[in-house]
Amino acid sequence: MCKTDPTTVTITISATKANPFPPTISDGVSVGSTQTEDDNLTTNVKSGYIVVFQKGGDIGGITGIYETGGSDVFSTDPQLQPDGTWKGIIGAFPANTIESYGISYTVDAVTYNQDPKIRINQ
Repeated sequence: MCKTDPTTVTITISATKANPFPPTISDGVSVGSTQTEDDNLTTNVKSGYIVVFQKGGDIGGITGIYETGGSDVFSTDPQLQPDGTWKGIIGAFPANTIESYGISYTVDAVTYNQDPKIRINQ
């Protein structure tokens, strides 16, 4: 019996020294950035997907990916990988569930936080 690997979604968090906040977040399908609301920073995934977070632009490093309240969208919380990316697994949720999570990152040794969203599509 063959077992297929779950789908992996890569999210790139990017910012510049001139504009360190808010970051631009790209999931390879859409790109979002906003000053006041995080609603347009939504990545569509399915339960069981692996999500990899990587840095872009002038980001020195991603210092954390974490739950911000409500239900924890990750069944396996994102962990720092040897290559500097963070990898987690999406939990089992009904279709159209939207959950927030937090990203901490640095630009020029200053830490910034952003709270994008993940939408579960079955």
